[in-house]
Amino acid sequence: SRQEAINRVKGLFTGPPFDDAHMDAFRSYRELFEKQSERAVEATKILRSSPEFRSLHQQQRRVNMADLYASGSLGIHFVAFLPFLETQASDEQKRRWLAGARNLEYIGAYAQTELGHGSNVRALETTATFDPLTDEFVIHSPTLTSIKWWPTGMYASTHGIVFAQLYSKGTNYGYHGFMVQFRDDQGHLMPGVEVGEIGPKIDPRNTNIGYARFTHVRVPRFNLFARNQQLTREGEYIAAPPKLSKFKYIGMMTIRSGMVGGAYSMTANAVTTAVRYLCIRRQGFKDSTSENALASGEHAVLDYQLHQYRVFKALALAYAFHFSSRYANEFLARVRDGVMAGDDTAADGLPELHATLAGMKTFCTWTAHQQVEAMRKSCGGQGFLRASGVGDLAQAATEPVTAEGEHVILALQTARFLMKTVREMRRHLAPVGSVAYMREPPVRPEELGERGGALGPGALPASVRPLLLRLLGDRSRRFAEKLEAGFAAEVARGATFDQALNKVMVLAFRAAECHTIYTLARNNHDVVLQKTQEGPLRDALLRLYELISLQLVYENAGDFLGLLSDADAILARINRLLEQIRPDAVALTDGFGFTDWNLKSTLGRFDGNVYEAIYEEAKLSPLN
Repeated sequence: SRQEAINRVKGLFTGPPFDDAHMDAFRSYRELFEKQSERAVEATKILRSSPEFRSLHQQQRRVNMADLYASGSLGIHFVAFLPFLETQASDEQKRRWLAGARNLEYIGAYAQTELGHGSNVRALETTATFDPLTDEFVIHSPTLTSIKWWPTGMYASTHGIVFAQLYSKGTNYGYHGFMVQFRDDQGHLMPGVEVGEIGPKIDPRNTNIGYARFTHVRVPRFNLFARNQQLTREGEYIAAPPKLSKFKYIGMMTIRSGMVGGAYSMTANAVTTAVRYLCIRRQGFKDSTSENALASGEHAVLDYQLHQYRVFKALALAYAFHFSSRYANEFLARVRDGVMAGDDTAADGLPELHATLAGMKTFCTWTAHQQVEAMRKSCGGQGFLRASGVGDLAQAATEPVTAEGEHVILALQTARFLMKTVREMRRHLAPVGSVAYMREPPVRPEELGERGGALGPGALPASVRPLLLRLLGDRSRRFAEKLEAGFAAEVARGATFDQALNKVMVLAFRAAECHTIYTLARNNHDVVLQKTQEGPLRDALLRLYELISLQLVYENAGDFLGLLSDADAILARINRLLEQIRPDAVALTDGFGFTDWNLKSTLGRFDGNVYEAIYEEAKLSPLN
């Protein structure tokens, strides 16, 4: 298992400088940067000297640096820089660069976002102009807004993949990636390269996010990533085959797939802490009307129904994110590995992969942010302490919502894919893959029974669970059809494509959300039925699937007008499920496999000694 792999190499990361992460909260911005850099240097030595760790980390990809120590921002080298090099470099470029990158002979940044441009990568302003006299590209930042801004780890990186508009013979061939050296082997900046750090962010642990400005920096023509497109010595541009023209986005897709996994990890981490703490915390007398209320004892906070509603919702979503993260990784690997093996037909999946990951990244990170903050609030006053762990998680969860694709822009990418699907259905082309559900017949009101009784507490789980999936799919199809009809009406009135899309943007965002929620629910339902054996575990996981699906219907009852006359029966079934899930809650969070080291929380301790941990942590303050 992954945890077993982590345990095999965990011992390499004991002692200084890895053993004082509990003091990071007391360090200044500069001190924390220096400490993170010190750890990164030591981790690099370990990676170079341990073949087993190198295999688990790079070849098998079963262990991340963050699993082993309080890492900083240089992990972007493995998350973005290295995957881009592996998928976009020509064979000759790989021979020159790949071994050094894997062995950390140099550290690479992923320099795409600019001060004035983020998600609209086609509008990037950095230029790479071919000089035929010297056979070089001139990398230049022509405006203030063209400065590369936000690249993680760039302040301390030696190299970077710099995205710029490729110009040759006066023609702009669009944005491409170029290998650019930032620093020499002594750490000094190369001529024409200005690099800096952009200052404190919401998450105080992010101390190494930078900017870069290029003033006529020359790099060899060889440094254009050339797996699918090339520029000849004479300056003639050879475009990628049409099917592979979008393969250059595979690096961004890889990061977005990782962010779905990150949404799972953050939500699971926060709900594990909340469940453990709320089982220990006592609040409110069991019989407040008794003359001796104190003798009646107090409730565990997790026994309150409203806390169960919120906490078990987060628990169910964490599992849903986990199952969809596996789905996204497998989908990504299937397309990427097929293209890399020379199967151009695999590239047919790129549009669907892009739309799927855009939606998942948007709504998984958005929802994870909400759920982590909800778990912090559920911990009451103790959740306000950074030692609780959930406070830092709530800050960390803000970054993925915006990073690597602003959520509104990405949702529109999914919405455009849905509109295309609806138009194809009108031409009698059957939808396939992630949108195959759209060919299902609409749900009829009588299927839900009188006053929604088919989803009520008396209905059998075997009938409720597939019905919920159909209901979420039906909603998604209806929103997609309304979106396409509204868009077409705006075009018929004379609007351009972009004007029409702007006029239906609110509906487009909602349609993308409904499709992504259906996808999450389908993956959850299918994985549990296909990958688990009949028995208590499957039953517990199916109850979580049922709970979150019912909550999504109940909280969005207006989307089902005409099908549901009211939602009282649904709430009654939810309340019964909460009672059924309560005995399994601790075991279901233990199933995530987080250790005390992973949680870094006084409230989420496995042994339950939370008050002792809170007190001991307080005594570490330099003011004491």
